Amino acid sequence: MDQNVIKVGDFVIVQRQGYTKLHKLKSHGTLSLGSFTVEMDNIVGEKFGATFQMKNFPGNRKLYTLEKVDEMPGIKCINIEKSGLDNRNITDDGQSQNLTTEDISKLKSEALDSNSIVEKLVNNSKTFNSKTEYSQEKYIKKKEKKYFEYVQIRRPTIRLLATMFYRQDPTKTLGIRIDDLSQIMTYSNIQSQGIHLLYDSGTSGLLPAALLHQLGVESPAHLIHLHPGNECQKSALVAMNFPPEQLNRCINVNLYSVLRCYYQQKDTFGEPPDSKKMKIDEEAEPKKPNWQKENERACQLLNKGADSLIIVSKEHPVSLVSQLAKFLTGGRYLIVFNQSREPLQDLYVHLKEKLDFICIKIVTNFMRNYQVLTNRTHPEVNMTSGGYILTAFKLK
Repeated sequence: MDQNVIKVGDFVIVQRQGYTKLHKLKSHGTLSLGSFTVEMDNIVGEKFGATFQMKNFPGNRKLYTLEKVDEMPGIKCINIEKSGLDNRNITDDGQSQNLTTEDISKLKSEALDSNSIVEKLVNNSKTFNSKTEYSQEKYIKKKEKKYFEYVQIRRPTIRLLATMFYRQDPTKTLGIRIDDLSQIMTYSNIQSQGIHLLYDSGTSGLLPAALLHQLGVESPAHLIHLHPGNECQKSALVAMNFPPEQLNRCINVNLYSVLRCYYQQKDTFGEPPDSKKMKIDEEAEPKKPNWQKENERACQLLNKGADSLIIVSKEHPVSLVSQLAKFLTGGRYLIVFNQSREPLQDLYVHLKEKLDFICIKIVTNFMRNYQVLTNRTHPEVNMTSGGYILTAFKLK
């Protein structure tokens, strides 16, 4: 089946203006999108990137269905007759709108047209013409956002997922912004070959998804994804709809469990002699739990050495680096991300005392997004400075 065709079981990103939401498509499933409850069956069989209009479901004023359209019409300009000098005499008493809730619901059920509804709201507002020009523009944008009836179904990508998770709650990805993620990917030099080692303690699967995407399909590369709990966070990992072959090359194992397995059975992970191979094949191998099989797979790869080591953690990184740096092959980079500078300063001092790491440095970005409007150009109000990245080069 064409990979660009939407099917049941796929993860999709539903975009309505600037708002995006991740959704797993189920048969006869619905999606809550603001004040709308949308029935999603009509997108099955369509292609990613298609645009749909929300239509009121017959006989149910709260349920909407999707109807495919060729393109998304632009917002019509509303003719503003006049505006006030200031808003000092405007009071929010709840009586400024002539249309009742029932009237607005009737408009939505008859024909959900955001342009028409916003125009009627403006015409029936007692205070609209008294507002300043900026306040009128803000009012129109707010109502357009509330009643906008078009959605676009997009394929999940790393950029979209990173932006969406960060907008919803930065703590879901340990504060990693899209520019932090791009720097981590660049420093780690992830390629479609080799063995790559990642410790991730809470990015909702964003880091393993980004690294696995970089490894590509049907490549010999493997990713060992270490995590602190019984189960790893993999929201972004499953959302990318990776094929089974690619997903199987990401080995998710508990950090402490795999280290215990490695040191207890270290001598058994080498390639057995030819004389013993036949005996091993002939013997009936007892059934092992899946986590133990994954541990042994990871240990066999760790025994060969890792081509990159990336640590993104809530914990203090010094002990983690002490345990994992020995698996990093010489001539490769160590990358550690943390939201705070102080833990990385401790790690910097720790690595300076060692003889096998050089080019140790701590970097940070302060990417500022600007609103660019006439007489209103300024940095966005809500911003964070992202995190800090330590990089070090390991000698052979």
